[in-house]
Amino acid sequence: MYFCVLASGSNGNSLYLESGETRILLDAGLSGRQLEMRLRTQCERELRDLTAVLVTHEHDDHVKGLVQLAKKCDAPLYMTEGTYAGLPAKARIEDLERVVHIRAGEAFELGGVRITPFAVSHDAEEPVAFRFDTVEGSLAVVTDLGYVSDRQRELLQGCDVYVFETNHDTEMLRAGPYPWHLKRRILGDKGHLSNVDAAYALIDILGDEPVHVYLAHLSGENNLPELAELTVEQIVLDARPELRERLRLHRTSRQAACSAMKISRATV
Repeated sequence: MYFCVLASGSNGNSLYLESGETRILLDAGLSGRQLEMRLRTQCERELRDLTAVLVTHEHDDHVKGLVQLAKKCDAPLYMTEGTYAGLPAKARIEDLERVVHIRAGEAFELGGVRITPFAVSHDAEEPVAFRFDTVEGSLAVVTDLGYVSDRQRELLQGCDVYVFETNHDTEMLRAGPYPWHLKRRILGDKGHLSNVDAAYALIDILGDEPVHVYLAHLSGENNLPELAELTVEQIVLDARPELRERLRLHRTSRQAACSAMKISRATV
C-alpha cells in the first residue's frame, strides 16, 4: 500500500491511497485541475483511474473540486448522509446513483482495504475521519476535530502511519488577526486540534513499534511547520523517550504535494 498527501491545510485537502488495484482519493479540496496535476505528477495516476472517492465532510477545503472530479472519473462517492445533505450548491452531486452513504462506526471493504469511518467533533453536519487497514499496513487520517476522545484513542491504536491534525499554535491564534468569534470556533470542541492537543493525543495513541506521523491541516496564519514539529516532538518524546528512534515526523504543505510513501510493516 502506498499513499500521498496531495494537499493539507485550511485552503485545501486531499490524499491518495493505493493498494493493489484499489485506488482511493480522500477528499477533493483542490480544483479539478490541481487534483489532476498533483495525482499525475506525484503518483503517476489519472483521475479516471480512481476506484473510489471518500469525503470526510462538506466544508469547501474538502469538496472544492468534487464536481470537476466527478466529471473526470466514474468512481462512486462515499460520504455520510449528513455530508451529502450539507454539500454547498457548487459541490452538489445530482447523480444519486454515484453516491454511497456510509455511517460512522460501520467499516466496509474496497478491494482488500478495510475502511473504518469514525465520528469526529467538528462544526459540520456529519463529519468522519478514516482508518485504512490492509495486509501491508495501516493508515489513519485524523483531521478536522476539536478534541480526541477516549474511544478514538482506542480505535487509532496500532497504525503504521498517521496523518494527524496540528492546526494551530494556541498563542499565535489568540494574538493573531482573526475576529474573536472565529478564534472561539477554532479553539472549541468542534474546531481544530492545536499542536499541543495533537501531541498529548499521540502520547496515548502511539505504540512501541516504528511509526510515521504527518503533521496535517496547518493554518497559514496561526502556525508554522517548524513550530508544529518542534512542539509535537518535544511533548511526545518527553513523555515517551523510548520513541526517539522509532518516531518519524513529516511536514505537509498547503501549497504542494508530499512525496508518495509506501507502507509496509517490513520497512516502516
